[in-house]
Amino acid sequence: MTYREKVFQWQCLADVGKRGATVKYHAEIVKILLATWANPDQSAAGITESEVAAFVVRVAHYSASRFNAIVAAMKHVTPAAHILKRRAVRIKDRAMISQGEFTRLLAELDTRPQSHAGLLVRFLAFTGLRIKEARKLKWCDVHLDHILLPGNVAKSGKPRHIPFVAGITEILQRLRAVSDGVFVLPQGEAKRSLQTACSLAGVRRLSHHDFRHLFATRCIESGVDMPTVARWLGHQDGGALLCKVYFHLADRHSREMALRVQI
Repeated sequence: MTYREKVFQWQCLADVGKRGATVKYHAEIVKILLATWANPDQSAAGITESEVAAFVVRVAHYSASRFNAIVAAMKHVTPAAHILKRRAVRIKDRAMISQGEFTRLLAELDTRPQSHAGLLVRFLAFTGLRIKEARKLKWCDVHLDHILLPGNVAKSGKPRHIPFVAGITEILQRLRAVSDGVFVLPQGEAKRSLQTACSLAGVRRLSHHDFRHLFATRCIESGVDMPTVARWLGHQDGGALLCKVYFHLADRHSREMALRVQI
């Protein structure tokens, strides 16, 4: 098979069971692989380690995550790619918003006359949902004491159970009062209102995703174990990613638990 054929074979195999966003990402990787290889029609079996080494130089500028996807594809394409090594992916350090800042931010958001941004932000912060998941959530997915996020809405493609935390019931009641009767959120996003409110409240610029981060942080600080928080967030790794991102909280929790041990 040619290099080109092996690349497309990798794409077909990698796309099995994947959602649209992932399929699109794989298509981008394929485009890179074909555009940066000197002769895509050469025999894949005849590719040498020196050719792979030269190829690496041409794709070295990509981010670690994209580079690693390229490496995974190349290892399918040719045995010579065994010389390639994955890069370590740096976890982005997201500064935590304080409770005082959060309170000031909500106060500013609530003054926006044409927006329900304050309710949207509260809902994200009290559920840990991604904005793309939250905007597709319907009232039929909201039950007496939990949200059952459907698989066709969840990023992972798998349904998940999110129990109510203190305060979410009141937020849902307020959302019902302004709902269209089908979707939970009365608006799909709050970027403009959020940007303005952050400036007026003296808070660093925040994104929708920062409130998912806030939810995870508050859960861990409250003593909820990592695997449970991971399930609520829809992670499939049992809490491994959370331990990397929130290692400082996990370490503090570990020390607090150690003080309880009596031997």
